[in-house]
Amino acid sequence: MTREQEQPEDSIRLRVVVAAMVMVALVAVIAQGATDTGTWIAAMLLVPAGYAFSYFQRDKTSVGTKVVLVVGLLAALGGFLQSVRLAQSVDEARIPLASLFVWVQVLHSFDVPRRRDLSFSLVSSLILIAEAGALSLGTGFLVFLVPWAALGGLWLYLSQRPTRDRPPEPSFVRRIRRSNRGLGIVAGRSLAAGTTSVLAVVAVVFMLTPRLPGAFVRLPPFAVRTAIAVPGFQGQVVNPGLPSGGGHGGVVDFSPSVYPGFGSNVDLRARGRLSDAVVMRVRSPQAALWRGQAYDAYDGTTWTASETSTIAVGQDFDQSFQIPSSPSDVPTRRIVTTFYVQADQPNIVFAAYEPEQVYFPAPALTLDRYDSIHSPILLDPGLIYSVVSTIPITTPSILRSAPAVWSRAEANQYTQLPADLPDRVAALAERITASESTIYGKVMAVQDWLHRNTRYNLDIPRDPPGVDAVDEFLFVRREGFCEHIASAMAVLLRSVGIPTRLVTGFGPGERNPFTGYYDVRQSDAHAWVEVLYPGVGWEQYDPTFGVPPAAPGLGGRFIAPEVIRAIGRFITHLTPEPLKAAARDAGSLIGAAARGTLASWPISVAFAAIVFAAALWLRRRRRVTRARAPAPSGAARAFIALSETLRGRGHPRAEHQTPTEFLRGIERDGALPRDLLGDAEVVVRTFEGERYAGHKPDYDEVEGALAAASRVAKTRVPAP
Repeated sequence: MTREQEQPEDSIRLRVVVAAMVMVALVAVIAQGATDTGTWIAAMLLVPAGYAFSYFQRDKTSVGTKVVLVVGLLAALGGFLQSVRLAQSVDEARIPLASLFVWVQVLHSFDVPRRRDLSFSLVSSLILIAEAGALSLGTGFLVFLVPWAALGGLWLYLSQRPTRDRPPEPSFVRRIRRSNRGLGIVAGRSLAAGTTSVLAVVAVVFMLTPRLPGAFVRLPPFAVRTAIAVPGFQGQVVNPGLPSGGGHGGVVDFSPSVYPGFGSNVDLRARGRLSDAVVMRVRSPQAALWRGQAYDAYDGTTWTASETSTIAVGQDFDQSFQIPSSPSDVPTRRIVTTFYVQADQPNIVFAAYEPEQVYFPAPALTLDRYDSIHSPILLDPGLIYSVVSTIPITTPSILRSAPAVWSRAEANQYTQLPADLPDRVAALAERITASESTIYGKVMAVQDWLHRNTRYNLDIPRDPPGVDAVDEFLFVRREGFCEHIASAMAVLLRSVGIPTRLVTGFGPGERNPFTGYYDVRQSDAHAWVEVLYPGVGWEQYDPTFGVPPAAPGLGGRFIAPEVIRAIGRFITHLTPEPLKAAARDAGSLIGAAARGTLASWPISVAFAAIVFAAALWLRRRRRVTRARAPAPSGAARAFIALSETLRGRGHPRAEHQTPTEFLRGIERDGALPRDLLGDAEVVVRTFEGERYAGHKPDYDEVEGALAAASRVAKTRVPAP
């Protein structure tokens, strides 16, 4: 029997493909920030060197190399154990584990002499690419997954192709019967040895692995880091992107990276658009509105908070903040959400309502009268925190049974309206809710009316001076932002005596199917309302969801532009930032070259003509060269035909074999009958005489060689 699997792998192409797969997987892990600078630089330099070293050492058994690699593996394991001792959660152990995988792959690249070793490298690269996918927070991971998968397909193709120097299959196999008892003993010994080795390794790793405290293992992830402190923090909200002196005419408009609703007020006169840049990624078992602030006072154009006092919340023994909550009689569900901040945000701890427990990298937090949480540090890129929230499970029957009875303080605070609010607003509210007798019925009636009679539009003009923003929205324009739609619902409900407040935060975002995270963008900044149900608590309503967009213009009636824009957004989201920067630089160079070309068009035209003429000359020369290239001679055609015939019958010619050596090998193997061996001899002698002896065969010799090769091809050879 042959032991081909034990032979060194000589295929350079196969090694290059495996090395490329490993490099792609390494770059994928490095791109997620999973390794330190020294590790990734060493990996990028050592892996190619290791594969080159393995190729040149494939025929040698170097005990010294293996000893060095074992020492390196132990050092990598020691570094992993040292790093993981500092981890305060299981989530934080992923980074040291990724570095360990990287070093294992680096060291293994120096010992891949055989094909099975290359197969192990391929499996290791699969582990690395899976680790990169687990660490990735965006679809940019596809940039690495697609080429890795393509290389994997190429590996499968190359690994199935027979090599040209593969030894011929044996003509017969002699089977030696052995006693089943002997085989059983050998198998038992192998199984016992393997099991003992595995148990020994597991025992050593178990004894060396540090035991994290139980509380740490249960903790959701949060960043242990020092962020930008809020100067003179007294519990207030600080939005560093807002202009310090106020906006034009006292109105702070939207800017691509700043939502003016996070701060001291929500001004319904503001206009503008937000960008589609991702500001945070949220890991959550369900979608939710990520609540930020609440406002209760409306003056006709602006929402503010009538109470600005806050209370301090300190950390508990388990490094979390316990957030006081109001009692409720409805069942609840607890969810854990983790926020990965990607862009600068104000010092608001966004959370699904109602937060119960917060894991946040700050010594203290503050809580205002509206259940909003503020931190003494700004939310800057890289910050991670987790929130345990209690989500009420309410049904229409539960909400319908809530009595319309509120305390005097609640009614006064959350039904306040401007003294100069036009009477037609209250009249509209009465007309909409006249047929309903419950809080829930009135709320749904107002929401349904807004869905039927208003439109969502970001391209609306500014309100005339001196008008009430809600009145203008309801009776004149009927189009507006989410702030206008939510404000209209709040004012209409307050007009019929239902306590309501305006809330700002972020919408759920778009769930990324590749990572499972919710990608929350700057444009997801949102406003909605909360309605107070006695015995239940504050219930969230998002009236904008369900309000159709304004009628599109002529260009918007076609689906193609929107599809193209969606594809563009997807490609932009998929492309990593370094590639975007390179594309921007390339675009700048192309633009500069284009401007220079236009500025000196005579020279450019002359240069283009020279290039065109040179291309035509080169093309014509290649045609002449191909026309002059001699076709294979008749003797060469005969030998090629003979080689292909024997290759198809399982006897390929190795590259190092001369024609005579090839013929002698065919004779030894008994691949051809004696009469056909004579034909093969004629072909080989004619070809060698022409190629090596300088003898030019005449017409009869060439025709004889071609006829001999044809007889070998046409004659069926019986199987041995």
